[in-house]
Amino acid sequence: MDYKLMQPPIEMKEYSEMSKNEAKEHFNWFKKEIPSRLEQLGTFSQIHLDYSDRSLIDIWEWYLGSVQIQSKSASELEEEHSETEEWLKSYIYENKLDTKSQAFTLDIAIYLGEVVKSNHSGLDWGVVFKPKSYISVNRPVITGLTKEKDMDVIMIVTNKMFAVLKGQRNPNALFDIYHTWEEFI
Repeated sequence: MDYKLMQPPIEMKEYSEMSKNEAKEHFNWFKKEIPSRLEQLGTFSQIHLDYSDRSLIDIWEWYLGSVQIQSKSASELEEEHSETEEWLKSYIYENKLDTKSQAFTLDIAIYLGEVVKSNHSGLDWGVVFKPKSYISVNRPVITGLTKEKDMDVIMIVTNKMFAVLKGQRNPNALFDIYHTWEEFI
């Protein structure tokens, strides 16, 4: 079974470069895609996605056993080094995930958002348009948390993916994140 990738109906660019209308269009498309993304993830992983905090352990364990890590080519590394500020070069990884594993990362982030949203009333997917300096501007985030915070689950799970590239394999990573963020709900 092939794992279908998300294909936005608009040409993607950096979220910070999107106009408000582009961000709205992307967000509306993104929300409509959530049910099919989660259905595919559950079918492909054979994990029962029941929206419980415990299911985050099951899906992350599956992810850790399923991700395919590849070495970057010399030209990819050279290009990254040439485009990166000197002080950030230590954050360049020699490895990357294959395309399917990147899709798993995104879909698991969506699932984390759905688990948070499903277990706490008043939360929903939203998008923040300003200030432009906000790190999650124009990105789909979980909104409605107290203390004026938004939960950028895609960024959070992407950061966990980078931890996997560095060799960290904590099966409780998403479960721990979920419970850490509960103080903001």
